[in-house]
Amino acid sequence: MTIDLKSLLRRTFACSVACALALSSVALGETLSGHDQAWARGGSSGGRAGGGSFRSPSRSGGGSSGGGNYAPAPYGGGYGGGGYAPAPYGGGYGYGGGIPVFIGGGGLGTIVILVVVVGGAMYFLRTVRSSGNGIGDSDKLEIFRLQVALLASAKQLQRDLTRIAMESDTDTPAGLARLNQEVTLALLRNPEFWTYAKSGQQSLPRLQAESQFNRLALTERTKYTEETLSKLGDGKPAIVKSFSADNPDETAEYIVVTLLVATESGVPSLSEVRNADELRQALATVGSLSGEQIVALEVIWTPQAESDTLTSEELLTQYTDLVRI
Repeated sequence: MTIDLKSLLRRTFACSVACALALSSVALGETLSGHDQAWARGGSSGGRAGGGSFRSPSRSGGGSSGGGNYAPAPYGGGYGGGGYAPAPYGGGYGYGGGIPVFIGGGGLGTIVILVVVVGGAMYFLRTVRSSGNGIGDSDKLEIFRLQVALLASAKQLQRDLTRIAMESDTDTPAGLARLNQEVTLALLRNPEFWTYAKSGQQSLPRLQAESQFNRLALTERTKYTEETLSKLGDGKPAIVKSFSADNPDETAEYIVVTLLVATESGVPSLSEVRNADELRQALATVGSLSGEQIVALEVIWTPQAESDTLTSEELLTQYTDLVRI
């Protein structure tokens, strides 16, 4: 019995160290990712349209802990945010009526209690993962980020983006797919104005995908001071605000359009963009996504107001990862 306990303690300690290292690397990664945040340029406008939900599709819960359809808890807290927690050990997971009474309050008893708790939690997570309830690798989402900078002389594109956003149905999957297609088509129709671009793709568990998607959207929204057009679903009409340019003497030079799309897994990969042909292919890939594949979508562009300007200096300062095409 003593040998088994020591072996169990060694395995638990090794697992704890591995978990601590993994959590440290995640925290470090999130800290480093904060460097791509940008301060808004003074007196600038932006537009935004989109919608969707990261809630996992319902599944019949024959083997789930709840005994019914599965729906994850609200996101944002990650794995520790209250979405998944083992049931109290009073009657679950084969521990009978609670912690055995022979374990006292001393040092060894405390260690054994910790072993039981950690072991039970790991067993629960393995069970949930194997049953496909949203934590395992089988429930990953893809996040596409495609960004295009165009010459400001593409005024018709600026007008088209406003019209498309105003007319879009952002409350249904079909409406989001149409919005996505209309925006990518508008960009494909203006290749003579393309100047810079950037593409990226991430595969993340559903629980992490929403926070990453929101972080990317927030990063783009911090690059302008006023959201002069917003159409985000929930049955609400578009919000439109007037805009007065702070510096009417500045010359408009660029328009930047950002497409953020979260999709179910199994969709085509988004290739790296280094030239016009690759940008054309990337736009076609994103534009081909169906309503069944799209989980969430945001189209963000600046300037939205035709009287607003984005100068070359501001572009190079705020969009440091764009590639000249």
